[in-house]
Amino acid sequence: MPFRYRRTDKNLLTLSLLAAFATTDAIAASGVLEEVLVTARKRSESMQDIPIAVSAISGEDLRERGIANTQELTKSVPSLEIRKGQANQIYIRGIGERTGFARVDPTVGVYLDDLFLPRSDGQLLDTVDIASIQVLRGPQGTLFGKNTTGGAMVVSLRKPDDSDEAYVEMGLGSYRHRRFKAGINIPVSDTFFTRTAVHITKDEGYFENISQGNRGNPSNDRQALLFQTRWEPSASFSLDTQTFLGKIRENLAGINCQIPTKDSLYYQGLWVVHPGDTDPANLTAFEENCKANSRERLGDLKADQGPNPRLDKDLDTALLAATASWELSETLQLKTVLGLRSETEGPIQASDPDGGPALWSSYINTDDSDRSSYSLEFQLNGSNADQSLRYTLGAFAMRETNSENFTVSNVFRGLDSQTLGELAAGTPPTRPAPGGTVPLIGFIGSPLVISDFELENTTTALFAQVSYDLTSQIELTLGYRYTNEQRHSKLATTEADMEAIANRMTGTGLFGAPNNVGVFGPGAADFFPYLGPLRWLDDPVSIAAALFPDADGDALLDYPINHDSRRFDERDESFSQSTPMVSLSYHLPEAWLNDSFVDSTMLYATWSRGFKSGFFEPRGVDGLQRVEPEVVTNHEIGFKLDAFDRSVRLNGAVYFMDYTDQQLIAVGADSAQNVVVVFGNAGESEISGVEMELLWLPSPELQINASFSANEYRYTEYTELDLAAALSGREVYVDRTHETFPVSPEKSAAIGAQYQWSTSFGLLTARLDASYKSDIFYGFDPGSYRAFEQSTELAGQPAFTLLDARFTWMNPDGDLTVSLWAKNLADKRYRIGVVAVADSSGTFNESWGEPRMLGIDVRRQF
Repeated sequence: MPFRYRRTDKNLLTLSLLAAFATTDAIAASGVLEEVLVTARKRSESMQDIPIAVSAISGEDLRERGIANTQELTKSVPSLEIRKGQANQIYIRGIGERTGFARVDPTVGVYLDDLFLPRSDGQLLDTVDIASIQVLRGPQGTLFGKNTTGGAMVVSLRKPDDSDEAYVEMGLGSYRHRRFKAGINIPVSDTFFTRTAVHITKDEGYFENISQGNRGNPSNDRQALLFQTRWEPSASFSLDTQTFLGKIRENLAGINCQIPTKDSLYYQGLWVVHPGDTDPANLTAFEENCKANSRERLGDLKADQGPNPRLDKDLDTALLAATASWELSETLQLKTVLGLRSETEGPIQASDPDGGPALWSSYINTDDSDRSSYSLEFQLNGSNADQSLRYTLGAFAMRETNSENFTVSNVFRGLDSQTLGELAAGTPPTRPAPGGTVPLIGFIGSPLVISDFELENTTTALFAQVSYDLTSQIELTLGYRYTNEQRHSKLATTEADMEAIANRMTGTGLFGAPNNVGVFGPGAADFFPYLGPLRWLDDPVSIAAALFPDADGDALLDYPINHDSRRFDERDESFSQSTPMVSLSYHLPEAWLNDSFVDSTMLYATWSRGFKSGFFEPRGVDGLQRVEPEVVTNHEIGFKLDAFDRSVRLNGAVYFMDYTDQQLIAVGADSAQNVVVVFGNAGESEISGVEMELLWLPSPELQINASFSANEYRYTEYTELDLAAALSGREVYVDRTHETFPVSPEKSAAIGAQYQWSTSFGLLTARLDASYKSDIFYGFDPGSYRAFEQSTELAGQPAFTLLDARFTWMNPDGDLTVSLWAKNLADKRYRIGVVAVADSSGTFNESWGEPRMLGIDVRRQF
């Protein structure tokens, strides 16, 4: 009998087809795939029986695969992209949210057991005592509700029970990676059980910021404590509680800078003169600042973002939850889920538009961001006596409050009088005459805008889903959910004291009286004529900038603040939406499959809808602007097949999704000609695609996984204000329907092989995985997409493949494992963001994925 080392009755297989999801606990000694149970429809069901595209992986396989954070699922789950930045950015089938701003909701719902997490920040996505993770692809608006236009991720914890067990796990790796994980299950009595787990991850980062003494980033420094209880006073009632405390003290990813095009507004689009330029006809300072932080100049995995780039990420999380379950009868269960969550995030850099070490422009969260939520959900699950009718009814309520402070700071810039004359005449500016004419020094936009934003969001919903077996082979499922969101947004803005700035400027005797030249609209800041004898040769922009240094080192220029300029805006609106669904599934009769290589086949067709609420977007000095809610309607057909004596599992889906009022972030301008990063709506979009997942067991010792997804993203109605025209107060619209969606590759694939063999000294397991991603667009604006079409590397990431390997030894008693691992074995360089903004600042800030990582993990069970 082959050597076995796992208890298969406690495991969930990874059906995902995911190269990285080979789950040996799904393999019986005979090489047969076992049933995988999922809760995608709020009850335990076989994955091969539900009409949903779902991938699942057990907690044991997360550990054995070395997956310490759900971000690594990106390598293997079809159509899934997860980016770790200021907030966790999760995309499914091209639908996601990339900012983490408090005012906008994510598009992939994250659930910890049955508890909805409105924000996906922090280490709640670490694999802390995880029983399983399920990724549901496509809108899940009926049972899971709002913020699931892309899909849902369900993280299930290992629950306390009556066993006495414990484990300790330690790991060491490249860049001083250290990891410690431990858990213990203690039954206090016959009816009350407890479970405690801790998780600590630290390293020094693989990307050096030379201005900070080679400080590494992105670094990992996460600590988490999870305490759970279960009370079972009777066979019909149980109460589960969980307390989660998390602490993050990390550095965000560093960036390199490159220039996709010189035609950006802050470069040669407006012939803008920066500190260090001495000839408006020969601009060099902007490009030199970017190149000072370029990979070409600094070398591999090095950055120079200045002495205080504000990359610290501090996040404290407290979560309390309780789930009570009553078995009202053999066919009826009532569940109540209560959740309380509080988070505090420290000040953090949201954007560095100039991309280099100079402190020219910054977008920084300058105070703590506080977030809290309170939720309550009721679920009634039942069936008739013969199980032919199954239903789920429920109600959901949540109140969430968020605060967010952010400050936009801009340095002085210069324009030649010839350039201003051309702009005033309504003609595109041309290269100024050599040496220039009269220097005019001022601001394109405001020097400083401080915004304080608060959101109160109350959500209520009623939902129902019913499945009925029309015949022994045909199941019909109908679902409906009604959601109402009441969003109350408040914004206060404060600006710099332009009179105090003018007095300091003119007091030097080098600058004349200020004048709003009228080119950039009535709200624009003033320009000051430079009176020095050498005009542009004196570098007048640097002279002006030196009057307002960053003396306190907070990465914001020290402009005087006009507290009397404080303005308030408040909006209150209710957003409501119905999200129905219908699906029909058909199991091929066994009589049809006799004497064939097919063991079972299920075909399904699903129509479903997802909804994400609208919100109010702070648009610089213009206050709160309304962003429409987005709705996704999914049309999907799929199949789930087991074959060759259940040694092969092949699942697939083909889908077409209508996307209405897609919420997208772009670069715009307010009435004061501040360039602002804002959300808007693409009127209509379409997504079509196909996904395949395969798990094959050629023998009990060998398993092969493969996955593939291909998506086509298309805007059918998407126009946006032209930034150059907006800065001069004109309304000119740009058609963006020819662009692709950001962040998500159109194609992804994975393949992996795992082999096990028994020896007299234990079980050996070797595994190799390869994952592929096609081109990825990281831009915000039309200019970035033009650069992307010219060369993918100017505003995105070319197609790439990563290789991972792992070798594990388990002792004959099955309580000690030692694993050697390598990630990114070929040491491939690939970009994971951050963003290209070719139309405005004209930079592509590149963040790089992990280089080759080597390490060892040791785990002992007691």
